[in-house]
Amino acid sequence: MSTSPELIESISDELLDELSANVIMMGRLFVAQCERVDPAPPVDGPRLLLLHVLSEEGEKRAGELARLLGIKAPATSSLIESLEAEGLVLRSRDEHDRRVAIISITDEGARTLRDAMAPRRELARRLLSSLPTEDVATLLRIQRALVAALADMDR
Repeated sequence: MSTSPELIESISDELLDELSANVIMMGRLFVAQCERVDPAPPVDGPRLLLLHVLSEEGEKRAGELARLLGIKAPATSSLIESLEAEGLVLRSRDEHDRRVAIISITDEGARTLRDAMAPRRELARRLLSSLPTEDVATLLRIQRALVAALADMDR
């Protein structure tokens, strides 16, 4: 079910600006709260996100990780190198194209991800407990759709 272009065009610039600002503000406030709960997490935000993507989606090409994370290839390479040095990801070569790096999460990476997510999960649980169950389900459905739409824009 898609939204009509006319409906999208009818949304005011002010509401679109508010949406954008809210997304940024929520992310920053959530990270700030997480840092209060766990001031020295085992991995930082971008590295945590990379581990999460690998955990959820399985092994990926480095270029695909860059696209999914919304960052440039050099930044992705830097993240991969640091995680690889810590034994949290494994870099292997594609059997069909040796120039292509395939990145996968290690068992240690999965443990680190689980440990790093625990305080974030508890914070999210506390935050979402203030909303009715139907609103939480709607919020998750909308977030998933928006993340998928944003990820597909670069394809």
